[in-house]
Amino acid sequence: MSSIASRHGWTPRRVAVLCAMVAVVAWWGRLALEDIYRFATGQTDNGYILLAPAVGAYLAWLRRSRLQFLRYRPSLFGAALVLVGMAGSLWGDESGYQLFWHAGVMVAIVGCVYSMTGWELVRQFAPVLLAVALMIPVPGRIRDALAGPAQEFSVAASHATLEILGVDAGREGNVLIIDGQPVAVGEACNGMRMVFALGLVVFAFVFSVPFSGVTRLVLVCAAPIVALTCNIVRLVPTSIAFGWFSSDLAQQIHDIGGWVMLPLALVMLMGIVKVLRWLDLPVMSWRLLPS
Repeated sequence: MSSIASRHGWTPRRVAVLCAMVAVVAWWGRLALEDIYRFATGQTDNGYILLAPAVGAYLAWLRRSRLQFLRYRPSLFGAALVLVGMAGSLWGDESGYQLFWHAGVMVAIVGCVYSMTGWELVRQFAPVLLAVALMIPVPGRIRDALAGPAQEFSVAASHATLEILGVDAGREGNVLIIDGQPVAVGEACNGMRMVFALGLVVFAFVFSVPFSGVTRLVLVCAAPIVALTCNIVRLVPTSIAFGWFSSDLAQQIHDIGGWVMLPLALVMLMGIVKVLRWLDLPVMSWRLLPS
């Protein structure tokens, strides 16, 4: 145990107790954690869940110097979080509300750490905790409520873009007609996969740079718009490819477009930052003095 850790009240015994508490709660809620993993690996739409712990680990690494501020400060509120989380998880399991079943275990694990570090855990590592919270699967009702409008908007915007480009395009519901060839891309490419995945990318970008609070708020609010815009950029050439070329070539274009979306989203985010700087708004939380 280093001298710094000793000065902050951390002894080998207290560290062992903390690790044991987390391990016991994780074992108690292992079925919920396993179910989260099944959600992430069982459906393509939920693949973003696997990205959440990676984003959390990345943000924690960037903030590793802040560990020196985590002193040993026992907190009854942390113990209450453990109890509330476990109770919520049990209730969610019994009543069939998977959101509470999953979230309760996460709250209980965070409560274990909070019970020995106090408020400083949230103060120093709030972005990490939020990233971990994004591991909780979004309930199907919420996804369905969002998917409908997103699908409608994506198809309508793609149809309008194709007409502007001079492509012979029609529309029947959520099916685009390219030169008389029906292209059913609405349901497969409604943008919901991209919204959640790009949301995590935006989150990592926003909290890995010392942006001001206003800049972070603008970027986070812009995330859904960026995701839907990227989806339209992908849909237009994909629709043309399925209408004009073979299905194999069109599928390749579709897959390539998926890989292009992430760098395109980052370029758009950096463009927003440049616009904020052009408006002379305080983009960063601090400014370098001129030499």
